Formats: sequence, structure tokens, C-alpha cells
Amino acid sequence: MLEITLRNTADRRMAATHGPGWLTGGAAGLTPYQVDAIDKAGQTITRQGKQVAHDPLVAELNFGFWASLFSHASHHQWQNLRSVFVTQGLQRRTIAQHLTDLRNLRNRMAHHEPIVALPLAARYQTILQLTGWMEPEAETWINRHSTWLAAYAGHDALVAAPVNGRLSLNPAITILLPQVV
Repeated sequence: MLEITLRNTADRRMAATHGPGWLTGGAAGLTPYQVDAIDKAGQTITRQGKQVAHDPLVAELNFGFWASLFSHASHHQWQNLRSVFVTQGLQRRTIAQHLTDLRNLRNRMAHHEPIVALPLAARYQTILQLTGWMEPEAETWINRHSTWLAAYAGHDALVAAPVNGRLSLNPAITILLPQVV
């Protein structure tokens, strides 16, 4: 839901400022990374036998592209994109850091890398927070439909021993793990 909310609100804002062809028209001041991402998305759409148009491009662009609109390299977009967030007083660097953390988590999961040592509860809260900053109704939808709280016991997977600080698996979650026989 976060990715959909981010792409739709950012696209609407960029289109309002730079016109409906902002992805391909050259007027939006996109970075080389962003232009390359748009080219790759267009190639994917073409390989699928579809016509490259704005809506398919928006849907095909990955989370990294949308997050990059808030990166330091795109700081010139902030005055335009600030209004994507209904919550006032937010800093671009805060948004960028949250999006980077979530993109890294998403990439680790996509590459089947371990995430057990990551602060998953904090990342979930970041998802809710970012979504709510853009579309409070979308945050409400997540809270109503997400199974995260039922699936995640709210305990960190790794805990530090009080004596030596050594990390070990939290006994509170071992009962949730499949048993190896």
C-alpha cells in the first residue's frame, strides 16, 4: 500500500507541475538514474507487447525510482513534492531516509537475504507513518487489513544478553518458528 500511495501521489503532483508527460518530456529535471529507470520500464512494457504510455510506465516503475524522487540527488524536486505529504513540517531528508530503509528491507527480502536481525517492528511503523503522512485513509486501510500484528509477536528476533551483549534468538519467538526434526 505504501508503494502504491507513494507512486500515485508523487505522479499526480509531478503531473500537476510538469504536465502529464513528465516522465518522458524532459521538463521535470530527472536524474540520470531516473531517466534510465524510465527507459528500462519502457523496454519491459514493449517486450510485453504493450504500448508505452504514461499509466503503464507509472505502474512499471519500481519502488527505487519513486523513492529516488526524495533523495539528495533530487532535492530540487522537494518544493514541488512537499505537498505529497499532508502532514506539515516534514523534512526531505527524513522522508528519504525512511524510504531508503524500506527499499533496503524490500531488496533483502526479494533476494532471500536474512532479515531476522533488522528492526522489523520499527520498519512496519515506518510504513504506517509514511503512508499516513500521504493518505491517512490508506493508513487506516492498512491497519484494518494487515496481518502483520497477528503474524509478528512484536518482539525483536535477536536480543542482546545483559551481561556480555552477545546476540541470541529471542526465546519469545522461537515458538513461532518451524521445528526441525
